[in-house]
Amino acid sequence: MRPICVVLIMLGVLVSCKKLEPVNKQFILLDVETTGISFSNDILETDSLNYFTYPYMYMGGGVAAGDINNDGLVDLFFTANMISNKLYLNKGEFKFEDITEKAKITGDDRWFTGSTMVDINNDGFLDIYVSVSGKEGNRKNLLYINNGDLTFTESGELYGIDHNGHTTQATFFDYDRDGHLDLYLANYPPTKFNSPVDLYWYRMNNPKIEASDILYRNNGDGTFSNVTSEAGILNFGLSLSATAGDFNNDGWPDIYVSNDFDSPDFFYLNQQDGTFKEVSRTVLNHTSQYGMGVDVADYNNDNLLDFGQMDMTPEDNKRSKANMGSMNPSIFTKMVDYGLFYQYMQNSLQLNRGIDSNGDLKFSEVSRISGIATTDWSWAILFSDLDNDGWKDIFISNGSRRDINNKDYFKKLSVKLRFDKKLSSEEIEHIPSEKISNYVYHNNKDYTFDNVTEVWGMDNATFSNGAVYTDLDNDGDLDIVVNNIDEMASIYKNNNLAANNYIKIKLIGPSKNTSGIGARIYIITEENQQMQELTLSRGFQSSVAPEFHFGLAKNKEISTLRIVWPDGKEFIKENIAANQTLEVNYNDASEVVKEPAQDKRLFQTVNSEALNVDFVHTENEYDDFEKEVLLPHKTSMLGPGIAVADVNNDGLEDFYVGGAANQSGNMFLQTKDGTFKKINESIWLEDKNSEDMSAVFFDANGDDYIDLYVVSGGNEFEANSPELQDRLYLNNGSGDFHKAKNSLPSMLISGSKAVPEDFDNDGDMDLFVGGRLIPGQYPWPTNSYLLENNKGIFKDVTKTLAPDFEKIGMVTDAVWTDFDNNGTKDLVLVGEWMSIQFFSNTSKGFLNVTENTGMDNTEGWWFSITSDDFDGDGDIDFVAGNLGLNYKYQATEQNPFEVFADDFDKNGKKDIVLSYYNFGTLFPLRGRSCSSQQIPSISKKFEDYNSFASANLVDVYGKEELDSAEIHYEAKTFATSYIENLGNGKFKIYKLSNEAQFSSVNKIIVKDFNRDGNKDILLGGNLFSSEVETPRNDASIGSYLKGDGNGNFYPVLNQQSGLFLTGDIKDIGEIRIGNSDFLIASKNNDELQFIKLE
Repeated sequence: MRPICVVLIMLGVLVSCKKLEPVNKQFILLDVETTGISFSNDILETDSLNYFTYPYMYMGGGVAAGDINNDGLVDLFFTANMISNKLYLNKGEFKFEDITEKAKITGDDRWFTGSTMVDINNDGFLDIYVSVSGKEGNRKNLLYINNGDLTFTESGELYGIDHNGHTTQATFFDYDRDGHLDLYLANYPPTKFNSPVDLYWYRMNNPKIEASDILYRNNGDGTFSNVTSEAGILNFGLSLSATAGDFNNDGWPDIYVSNDFDSPDFFYLNQQDGTFKEVSRTVLNHTSQYGMGVDVADYNNDNLLDFGQMDMTPEDNKRSKANMGSMNPSIFTKMVDYGLFYQYMQNSLQLNRGIDSNGDLKFSEVSRISGIATTDWSWAILFSDLDNDGWKDIFISNGSRRDINNKDYFKKLSVKLRFDKKLSSEEIEHIPSEKISNYVYHNNKDYTFDNVTEVWGMDNATFSNGAVYTDLDNDGDLDIVVNNIDEMASIYKNNNLAANNYIKIKLIGPSKNTSGIGARIYIITEENQQMQELTLSRGFQSSVAPEFHFGLAKNKEISTLRIVWPDGKEFIKENIAANQTLEVNYNDASEVVKEPAQDKRLFQTVNSEALNVDFVHTENEYDDFEKEVLLPHKTSMLGPGIAVADVNNDGLEDFYVGGAANQSGNMFLQTKDGTFKKINESIWLEDKNSEDMSAVFFDANGDDYIDLYVVSGGNEFEANSPELQDRLYLNNGSGDFHKAKNSLPSMLISGSKAVPEDFDNDGDMDLFVGGRLIPGQYPWPTNSYLLENNKGIFKDVTKTLAPDFEKIGMVTDAVWTDFDNNGTKDLVLVGEWMSIQFFSNTSKGFLNVTENTGMDNTEGWWFSITSDDFDGDGDIDFVAGNLGLNYKYQATEQNPFEVFADDFDKNGKKDIVLSYYNFGTLFPLRGRSCSSQQIPSISKKFEDYNSFASANLVDVYGKEELDSAEIHYEAKTFATSYIENLGNGKFKIYKLSNEAQFSSVNKIIVKDFNRDGNKDILLGGNLFSSEVETPRNDASIGSYLKGDGNGNFYPVLNQQSGLFLTGDIKDIGEIRIGNSDFLIASKNNDELQFIKLE
């Protein structure tokens, strides 16, 4: 017996130590012995039921949270696919009792998916609606009515909502505001995974009710009516979630539907008349392609509902390249052309930007700057304040039971699969499988999130699907519950390490909506404001408890609480103490009379038709990637520019806008009534074959009349083509132009900008002309030019005065200024893959003094630059526009984004090798398939995807070859920046706020927009021409940053300023029309946009 005693003593010591161990993680995973929750969604694969016979079998189950017996504790219901569902009664202190059997809620052999708790009959007890899918058999959804005694009665047929389809999740909301809760069902009709674009297009345009999502209207008598067609919902989509929320703040609930594969998402705006309008193409810029779970919340505390959407792209290089195929450019183009929208394989975080001047809702997709774009095969996203600091964090459930995208394994099975041969159990069992941890992100309060999965104690690997947040122990912080495949459910206890304060609010709603679903709560504390809207179905196949939870950080009270009920009534209370659960009754609300809002914002879009401007830039069809397979973005879509001047001396400003190749530019003359008319059309038509990149007005020949210089460029021409020659048009003083002959030297380059300045102080305007690229040879540098004006004849003096301008790089913009205060005009250049270059104008010519400026490691993708004295110290500072921080490509000094270029395979063609750092190792950016398109020998060197996925850059291309490459550039920052002049030729660079980093910045306007005496900046941009595996840079709607006169800039929300510069902005001009100041934005492949300044 003595050894046993020793063992028992030892065990006691271990247990005691474990109990005394300090809590040092935000979350702790509780075991089944603690909770009593043993549920595991076990999947049994057989010869007849497996991924190949039912490809949806790894979508897993959900979780519904709610207090089913009104004892103040949140209970849990788990759905299962092949075993019994489970209902657990919360007994307090994380102890749960399995009451499934006695509650009569076990279910049967149906394939259960999502679940929602809702008081559908308004008796004060939560009922449970369960969604059903499956390969075959009974697929009717179930409605369990709570009898009030911990038992339930199935009543789906009685209520008329036992839909027999392929439902993933149900969402309850009062879409017609009649007080009754209606029902939206997200359905996923079985569709072959390899279905072509044509099939999606056909079914979208010929929807059938049996394959559609379903909208049920609550009749108010315990029954529902199917109103799918009459409400405008009849559709075809592979719907994996549907989430309700009032996105446009009109008081009526809208709904977002996330769809899988090529079927585009649906964004249904409530029309307030019982119908919906699908607006995804106008409201959004792009979405996730394999859209999964969605959650809706105001994550940046601006009182607008944002939403996140999950996809399945891995974070790490190996899993990404082994499991994900290359995007076919022709299929992607076809998908867009067929109206299936821009869809990319990454998570989406859609930031609500508010309502523009036309009354349209606008979103920006900002997952890259947020840091949550790639989280592997993700299902649920949940916004919730997990550390009670007043800002919503993000939880993401993750994992697929089998790696069904593993390229190598399925290549081995390709012959059998092609001929529909039955697979053996062993072949099914050996489909690769790898558990992955879920993700949790902490909100940094600046649109970015930190991955705190490990730090917060949530890094155990699982195959997770549905999940919810809820306060299981009523201690004021949110715990996490996750439904896993082939593993017991995860119950994470929140330890609230920072001991932050909170408030919980439960609504006692009206008789027909007892939980107050659809209500909004606004709170204001000393340092923050927050807004939440009560919707229960969140994430994936799951629903949260009908209560509000707000983190308050260290605030001990809420200064103002405002509740807006679904019918518009409001309740307001002030000075509410923290750390309590507050119940608010609808009967305490009152009617509110609101005055119509007046739009007094600084910026107002004006319809171009009202100004008689009918220009639309129309790009010619050209596939850059046919010759340059691994080009990062098209270089044939970088125009047009715009120029403004009074060309006929009538005191009214006119403008010229460039055309695309095979499209002439246009000059518009302003008339006295504030409208415009085209002039000199035949002149511009003569040069329509050229592509206009930019334009500038200046007096070229000294006759005191404004002339026009147009820069030619593009990538669709052969090198040294005559269409690449810039043009100079001379003005006779009345606005009549003719093309100058023999005034310019031969410059057969693809240019970017021409910037006039009298650099030699002889009284006439000289020119700097920036060279953008050599057609078909990205990223080889081309020449830039310094042109000296001699009585209207421009002489190339580059070799004598500025030899460094030759092959200096891919120049995008330049600015003349005396940055070193030596009395001469110096030049600052920016470009793609270039550092910010400083050239001092000396008696010996232009000297590159960049090394002496202190501007180290500024290599980036710079697209614009402007200068002014922003801090009022008498010298010139700069603002430079970069690629931004919301792009797939990221760059830092420690982990630069790199490009190598050479003829690596010695076939006489230039090769491009883009590379990026992933967890400290440099890898090729592109995968095996597309890399082999450029260099076919790669597919022979790496015979399978897994070997390529494991190879770093040197493994693939060889150290000697890379070291001797003709081109090697490193980008070390992609941040749009403010550059302060410190004096004595020294500068310091500062990243502008994250609102300025949402996309590339192609134009910067400096002006005191708000008339406070300080210079502000306005940024416009975007880059729509990305290669198809890189989501286009489209999140900018313009940024207005207020200056304080000391070199600091403060972003103003677009919904407050009224600035909505949408589209692929390439240039912005300032113009006065009538008695008002305007901005004109020129866009690639789009119409002009006029912004009136109030």
